[in-house]
Amino acid sequence: SRWVPLVRWILTAGLVVVGLSGCGGAQARPGLSEGAQRRDTAVEHEPCDVDGEGAERVDANGDGRPDIVIVRDGGREVCRAVDLNLDGTFDRWTYLDEGGAVRRQESDYDRDGRIDEIAIFRGGVVIERHAATTLHHQLDTWHFYDQGKLVRTERDSNGDGVVDQWWEYRSPECPLIHSDVNNDGRPDPGATIDYCKETGSAPPLPAEQQAELRRFDQPLETVTEVEGPPAEAT
Repeated sequence: SRWVPLVRWILTAGLVVVGLSGCGGAQARPGLSEGAQRRDTAVEHEPCDVDGEGAERVDANGDGRPDIVIVRDGGREVCRAVDLNLDGTFDRWTYLDEGGAVRRQESDYDRDGRIDEIAIFRGGVVIERHAATTLHHQLDTWHFYDQGKLVRTERDSNGDGVVDQWWEYRSPECPLIHSDVNNDGRPDPGATIDYCKETGSAPPLPAEQQAELRRFDQPLETVTEVEGPPAEAT
């Protein structure tokens, strides 16, 4: 995957913060300040009744298994599930508001049958992405958008539900990453990393991920085909 390098880099940065603060993993945080930001890390799947009698099932490749299931309420589409790589498991769930615009998407990028990202939309435009980037299967990264443009990111690098990294996008591809080193739940002076300066390159995520997903953020009626299996990484 093209975005694995950034995930690895994020995890490395998180381990540095943990090492400096003397905290390993999710432990009690008695020194938290009142301004510490807590986040719900649970990955919640919103129900979509793909097994209901009224669900429309589309078998795109003729293997006898539905690759797209569309669920309607009184004729209005409310959600759909899509098997993008045709392996028999749904890996994209899309939910529509009453006006027919996308309001939520859940995605399984690594094809393990579990949701890795939840995207929230308003008026069909993405406003937040909540991601689980580790094997712990809990949310640890939250991206925030303004008019579809990424403006900031918050991250819980040690899985305790408290934000300890703040990504500031003064330029689209070169964020400043502010970290909580003293474990009080707030960014600390002198603990800021300039991503492009430190790595010598711009991050492949979230910019490339947005480009990769752009076609799925368009109105659903324009999506007419199901993707085949992804090409092997080289």
